Amino acid sequence: MSTTARRAALAAVRKNLPSYTKPRWPKPGERPHATHELLSGAEFEGGSVLQDLATFLAPMLEPDWPHKIPKRLLQAMKGLRNEPSLARMRMVEDAAQTVLDDTDAGRAPILGQTVPIVEDIVERMLVYAAALGCQRAAARCAVLCARHWRGRPTGFADPVTHGFMLSMLEYLHVADLHLPPVDVRGYIQESRHLQIWQADKDARRLVYLLSLVQEAIDTPEPGASAPDDPEDRAAIAEDRAGIVRQAPPVTRTEPDFGIVWFNDDGSTHGDGDPPLAPGMVVIGDVSYVKKGGKGDHDPVKDAEAIVGKRLILVTPPADLGKARGELLGDAPHGERVIDRLLRPLAAQDSVRIPPVLIWGPPGAGKTRFARRYGEVLDLSPALYSLGGSSDAMALTGVARGWSTGGFCAPLRDILRTKIANPLLVVDEIDKVGTSRNNGHAGDALISMIGETAARYRDPYLQAEVDLSRVQWILTANSLDTVPRPLLDRCLVLRLDEPGPTHLRQLANSILADVRADRGLDEQWAPAFDGVEWAALEAHWPGGSLRALRRLVETVLDAREAGPRQ
Repeated sequence: MSTTARRAALAAVRKNLPSYTKPRWPKPGERPHATHELLSGAEFEGGSVLQDLATFLAPMLEPDWPHKIPKRLLQAMKGLRNEPSLARMRMVEDAAQTVLDDTDAGRAPILGQTVPIVEDIVERMLVYAAALGCQRAAARCAVLCARHWRGRPTGFADPVTHGFMLSMLEYLHVADLHLPPVDVRGYIQESRHLQIWQADKDARRLVYLLSLVQEAIDTPEPGASAPDDPEDRAAIAEDRAGIVRQAPPVTRTEPDFGIVWFNDDGSTHGDGDPPLAPGMVVIGDVSYVKKGGKGDHDPVKDAEAIVGKRLILVTPPADLGKARGELLGDAPHGERVIDRLLRPLAAQDSVRIPPVLIWGPPGAGKTRFARRYGEVLDLSPALYSLGGSSDAMALTGVARGWSTGGFCAPLRDILRTKIANPLLVVDEIDKVGTSRNNGHAGDALISMIGETAARYRDPYLQAEVDLSRVQWILTANSLDTVPRPLLDRCLVLRLDEPGPTHLRQLANSILADVRADRGLDEQWAPAFDGVEWAALEAHWPGGSLRALRRLVETVLDAREAGPRQ
């Protein structure tokens, strides 16, 4: 592409940049996005696979639908409409593929104008199944993304073409997961844009590496000439044409091939040096910050341990299945939430989830789960309760001129943990006070979790800090009083209260907590016996974990009291 053409293309992308970087929703009053648009990362109707599915099937099941669909396929589609499930999506996909195979073989051909409709049904079912976590469907969707991308005009830039590449990488991640697919009954709506942009870092690495090597291939070193040996020229021609030759034996060690390791800041390691663990600098240059005088606060000195230093980013557990098992042991009623939080981690080199708002009835164990999630993932969680809080200073910190001066909450926890992505659990965000005398906690959160997080100005340090990798989980009993701008920035997940089927797992988990709180071990606080289990089952039919903890403590207290005479 010429320089002029590239500038024109760049200007066109910049002019329509929001269509690349923001969710692409169906326009009001129009049919859902076409299947190829969904493959490229466009949103389902209403943000829901199930709503999009119902709208997609509805016209094809009307008696006046102009295309004649074979009976077997039609019946499978009706069954899917009446009872959506992954299994029924697979039945529709198989029935549609059989129709296409029979047409190709001449056994039961359908009209030529109906073939694209049936092909679209196959692809649509794969898109829906992949959205529910089906690994097979995700792998097929990755292939479809590559196929559609190759069919776009060369050098043509638009949101769909760009989306195919991000979406392909994200589908490959899903295909590599070892977590169970989501049951339709436990399906959680989520922005497709949020999903595919988790692959943005992979895309940047891919573009950089390919462009680097391609430039080296296409641009010879100054003074170098083309190979004189005809055999060498033939080999290069064959290589560019895609012809594979038998490679000669390689005896050199890996570093001899010019391997280069890249750090997060773009700097490189020497040959043979191992790559650094993921990390980032949270506090950069503070040379312009006024130092504290005698008797004054000196925030630069207080933050000395991390100023200009590269802090590690906690990486996902090597065994996500084990982490899932630990979380389910503490929150068996939270399977949907657990899988949604763990699923993206398989594709990441460091733990990074969007800000999460977990809501549900009081006593469902929201705060307990959030803290346990942080502990299992080694994120050193910290809890901040905003119930009844009248200002934002607990989160924003206090400027150095005050006797209570101090850093903002995220920076305090980064200093405490020496990691760049600690977890902050903000409890009862729905009960925060409405006073704005010292700032509103909801407004403060928005500035810390939004686009400004990477350049957040700490009032105590009086310098910009990078809080973009801090992990946030907020909890609420209701969404009614949560500020709308905050809801828009969070992944909203509901945690239902546990039922009687969860009693034994939860009681054992709570027993372990009570042992730790009382400084006891299993010898002094053994497992429940049959009589104790019967008592727990009789008095806890499900519901609040607080009530269950009180019952567990009552059982232990009864043991210590001993039998009455």
